[in-house]
Amino acid sequence: MKQKMSPLAGLRAFLFSVLVFGPLLLVNAMQMISILWLYVSPSLFRRYNSFWADTYWSFVVWLARNMGGFRVSFESDPLPPGENAIILSNHQSAVDIVVQLAFGQNFGRLGDMKFFAKDVLKYIPGPGWGMVFLDCIFMKRDWTRDRANVVRQLHKFKEAGAPIWVNLYPEGTRLKPSKLKAAQEFARAQNLPVPRNVLIPRIKGFLATVEGLEGYVEAIYDLTIAYPNGHPPTLWELLSAKGQDVKVEIKRYSVKDIPASPEQRAQWLMDLYQAKDNQLDRLIRSF
Repeated sequence: MKQKMSPLAGLRAFLFSVLVFGPLLLVNAMQMISILWLYVSPSLFRRYNSFWADTYWSFVVWLARNMGGFRVSFESDPLPPGENAIILSNHQSAVDIVVQLAFGQNFGRLGDMKFFAKDVLKYIPGPGWGMVFLDCIFMKRDWTRDRANVVRQLHKFKEAGAPIWVNLYPEGTRLKPSKLKAAQEFARAQNLPVPRNVLIPRIKGFLATVEGLEGYVEAIYDLTIAYPNGHPPTLWELLSAKGQDVKVEIKRYSVKDIPASPEQRAQWLMDLYQAKDNQLDRLIRSF
């Protein structure tokens, strides 16, 4: 039975929400100023908006830790400073985004992070407008149009020489019981290993991202995010200070070691997620 939220927890969630979303509108206002020099100095436009992203997202991470009880521990391969990278991650909850922000802050690259997002979000004041100014990649869920847009947008970063960490969820959606059941049925039908903790990754977005940044990113970072008992907190639980311990393991793969052909890259990603499924079993047991 779902437990009712106490009045105190509800008040904390309300105050936390105000602290998270209220300043974001101010950040949007500061970002709008940069339109004045967008065409005069695109590099200054990017640096200015990266500064505001770093400032605001650092504040969000601070709130999550100090008000939300959010505790994230990282175990990572060495990550060379200043390296451009594609970041892959399993996706279980909206809270995963906060984990990734903590990851970016921990390694000093928070302002360089870009995200894929649904196209409709760019019309929403606050998070949507902020992502527009950061040149995040918006998707219409129509791959015939999205693919060209993804490659074109990523080429822009290459041409500008902009520092970049691109975040991608290869599963395409959050892990839910219904989604996991469908993935398991598909795996059985295709004689694939049946997943327990992840969905079967979607290949097209990964291939387009690697293609769009070919010759510019040096590595792929694979994040495996694990929550106690395999149950991540909801965003509302985080806002109401019901955060929890989170364990993240980061593996670095040099792009030079990734197979060259699309078919081989697709199999590389499938193998990666099969290994991640086992990795999550181990991490969940370690709490």
